[in-house]
Amino acid sequence: MQITAKKEGSTAFPVRFFGSLFSPRRMFANRAKYNWFQIIILFIFLTAVMVMPIPFYYNYQTNFNLKPFLPTIDRMADSSAMQTALKQASFKDQQFTNVQHQVIMTSGKNVAGFNLTAADMAGKQNVINLHAKTFQVKSVGSQFKAKYVPTYDLKTNAHDFLVNSWYQSNKVMIGLFMLMTLGMIIVGVNLILVNGAAFFLFLSRHNKITHIHNYREAVNLTLMMMGIGSLLAMVIGLIHFDVTIELTVQSLSLAFVVLWVYLKTKFKDPEVDETGVY
Repeated sequence: MQITAKKEGSTAFPVRFFGSLFSPRRMFANRAKYNWFQIIILFIFLTAVMVMPIPFYYNYQTNFNLKPFLPTIDRMADSSAMQTALKQASFKDQQFTNVQHQVIMTSGKNVAGFNLTAADMAGKQNVINLHAKTFQVKSVGSQFKAKYVPTYDLKTNAHDFLVNSWYQSNKVMIGLFMLMTLGMIIVGVNLILVNGAAFFLFLSRHNKITHIHNYREAVNLTLMMMGIGSLLAMVIGLIHFDVTIELTVQSLSLAFVVLWVYLKTKFKDPEVDETGVY
């Protein structure tokens, strides 16, 4: 009995966590083993696992949906005037030849064309300015530069030609932006899941329904029960990235694991037999 307790106490912090992931009884038995610093480390780890697919996805992505981010620029690139102008232009060796000043389209605060002048762009909020080898996109107070990447045929799909060239030239910046944006969403959802589930587990102590004695134990148990779902969500995200699917998988998995732990333990400490084994 004493030997068993010694082995349990000597188990290192991360090893104990991973050793508990697939054992509901160990999850519940280890609910008081981690201090608040270790809890923070576990939360960061589970969040990082969920975030991991994001840079992989955007690093290998070959196209990009510009509409949700720069809708006006996307409409300008897809306009009939832009399509006609680019199809008529001479393009060879990743550059336009014999480029002349040309205003392709202008309306309100939008303008697009070849070699636009400062006067052409004065007072405009959305600009597509095409040059021989590069082009600039200006929108929402920011300006982006890009090189032409002919992965799409300019003559048949001028819109995707421009959008893909913009994306390939700004892939690193876009990847970092999406990592920060989606990462903050994942952090927020994880905070809600952990604190929400832990709060309800903590409330159960008042009626002595469970043997959870304090909020720290409830948070510990919740983090361990989130482990399987977080790892499963990461695998799914690496295969087919969609942050909504990731969060759904994690939430549903947490619900099933909570039920699994309850069925196995009733959230109560079991009797200890003469061998010291639960």
